[in-house]
Amino acid sequence: MTEAGAAGPPQHELLAPAAVAAMLAFAGLPLYIHAPRYYADEIGVGLATLGVVLLGARALDSLQDPLIGHLADRLPLRRETWVLASGALLCIGFALLFAPPDWGEPVPRLAAGLIAAFTGFSALQIALLDHGLAQATAAGGGHTQIALWREAGGLAGICLAAAAPSVLELSLGSAFAYSGYAVAFAAMTFIALGGMRSRWLASGGSLPSAGFVPALRAPGVKPLLAFGFVNTLPTAVTSTLVLFFLADILEAEAHGGPVLLAFFAAAAFAAPCWARLAAGIGRKAALASGMALSIPVFVWAHVLGPGDIAAFYVIAAASGAALGADMTLAPAMLAASIRGGGGQVFALWTFLQKSALALAAGVALPLLDLAGYEPGVPSDQGRMALSAAYALVPCTLKLAALPMLLFLINERTKR
Repeated sequence: MTEAGAAGPPQHELLAPAAVAAMLAFAGLPLYIHAPRYYADEIGVGLATLGVVLLGARALDSLQDPLIGHLADRLPLRRETWVLASGALLCIGFALLFAPPDWGEPVPRLAAGLIAAFTGFSALQIALLDHGLAQATAAGGGHTQIALWREAGGLAGICLAAAAPSVLELSLGSAFAYSGYAVAFAAMTFIALGGMRSRWLASGGSLPSAGFVPALRAPGVKPLLAFGFVNTLPTAVTSTLVLFFLADILEAEAHGGPVLLAFFAAAAFAAPCWARLAAGIGRKAALASGMALSIPVFVWAHVLGPGDIAAFYVIAAASGAALGADMTLAPAMLAASIRGGGGQVFALWTFLQKSALALAAGVALPLLDLAGYEPGVPSDQGRMALSAAYALVPCTLKLAALPMLLFLINERTKR
């Protein structure tokens, strides 16, 4: 049966996983985008120190993902307990990370909060991806449909996350806005995981048991994993630097929330379009089209300067639309290639995605510090370095990822 012809699971079975994806996205945006800016500006942690802590925490997070995936495949009958414990750990880490600025020493608190939050986040993300694989296996297909619903939920959560800090800052003040966010996130976690009660599936229960190495031997899995890592690097760099770029290149710091909202709303609206295009021309061709769209967008961003906020909204919308293809089609292509050991393969997928985020923060921020960039009071040299890091480096990385997709990956259309 072809993917296009597979019925897939009924839509009512996709709503609850979409809510969990929304909850994870609601957590992910502050963890990966706002945390560096919060600790640099509100708490005063230096860029070099911040980069080292982020690199260490994200590296540890990446290294533990294969272990989490191994445990996920070995404990399919205890998935409910696994998920609840992971959700609790994520909430605890989130509360530590975004406690008010004067609560404890910032660097140890940052490290502990990141490690706890990343661990809970990873376990939930792997469980959600594996649940989708089990759904598709039971239904005889529907990977793109499942990925579309999951990513649509995630993008809805991101849009909420983009708007929430501005709303909370108006009501609570800048110092306590993220503390309020942590409380809102805990409530969202309770609702989302409650909606999935007794529904969690594991691919290990319906697919042949496979070890980590045999799982990688499925045709097309290793090239897709390598491509996914390189293709994530551009987004990892821009997500780390976007708030710095807005503040010190465009001099439009107040537009941070609306710009992020425009970016992720565009991704949400574009994702169904990419799925429909993939049904017609194939996932590989549709994904290549989305990647090609992002390249001139990065170049355009490099020529912007103070006051060019209107142009940046257009850039945010265009790059968000391109991201919709990455988020929807790449995981669907990977899922279609897996034969057993789904939790372990998805663990390696998240390991590589997070390694990209770790490199982006751990390398870009210290290098910007060496180049003379200082947040809030940048020199001309610092602005040039920030602009190049935000726009030209991602452009180069995307140009490296596109040939990998075109020449190394053979799309698998059957399940």
